Amino acid sequence: MEKQQKAGNAMADQVTIEMITSRIGYFPGSVNVGLILGESGAILIDSGLDTQTAKRLKRGLEQIGQPLVAIIQTHAHADHFGGNAHLLTVFPQALVYAPPLEEAIIRYPVLEPIYLGMGATPVKELRNKFLEAPASRVDRLLPEEGELQVDGVTITVLPLPGHSWQQVGIVCEQICFAADSFFGEETLSKHKLPFLVDVHDTLQSLQLLQATVYAGYLPGHGSFVTSPDAVIGKNIELHQQIISRIKALLRREQNMEELLAALAEELELNIATMSSYALYRTALMGYLTGLLREEQIAYRFDRNQLLWKAL
Repeated sequence: MEKQQKAGNAMADQVTIEMITSRIGYFPGSVNVGLILGESGAILIDSGLDTQTAKRLKRGLEQIGQPLVAIIQTHAHADHFGGNAHLLTVFPQALVYAPPLEEAIIRYPVLEPIYLGMGATPVKELRNKFLEAPASRVDRLLPEEGELQVDGVTITVLPLPGHSWQQVGIVCEQICFAADSFFGEETLSKHKLPFLVDVHDTLQSLQLLQATVYAGYLPGHGSFVTSPDAVIGKNIELHQQIISRIKALLRREQNMEELLAALAEELELNIATMSSYALYRTALMGYLTGLLREEQIAYRFDRNQLLWKAL
């Protein structure tokens, strides 16, 4: 009985690692974490949400007998670097790479609830693990694009802004870790108003990915695909539908609060917490920012109100 129990515990401790090639794989989950086997150890692409995720990653690395030598951050959202702090206590020699602007938020994570809270001191409801990860050091800045060597492996940095300001994709041996440049269909259906900071940049990043011919693509949220055309097409279609809804609503001039409430009603969203309000409001502003850049909408001030209208 005792032997059976130990065997059961060992099975429960097994961590799933999906290997795509002999040296490229990922830890599947609500947030996928990429894996590249370097010359002396493992390179992770992002680290997931929290300490619990980090402990799972550590067990997975132990299963394959690989120390952690580097973490490459695609962008600075809490669910993508929340595991750093714990991993770096276990693997203090590991180097952390990040894009320049994202690096500031990784080192000072309170910046995320600050910008979601419109720049003011964030209310306590915004200071949760989903919006504010533990702080992490960053050792190397990633180039905006191009190649670099990490633990003897050549990786290509692909600029994919829009979801975050300086988000990047990481390409190694024709496998593209696409971060949150596109979402799997289940994630799209769940969120309805996907988070972004600029819809113009988001669409350009999606079009850039459409023009690539890599052997495989792994989004941060969703399934690995060898041909991304269908899922990227659905992402583009959703963004265009939201743009059409916003422009239709802005046939009548209105302020941000009115517009957010009207759009939420059309999309059947339930905004009932400060976190969801902050995320949806920021996403809506990201659509307005992109449409403003393309001169499809305009704003003016009237009686101390900021009013938006379609052109």
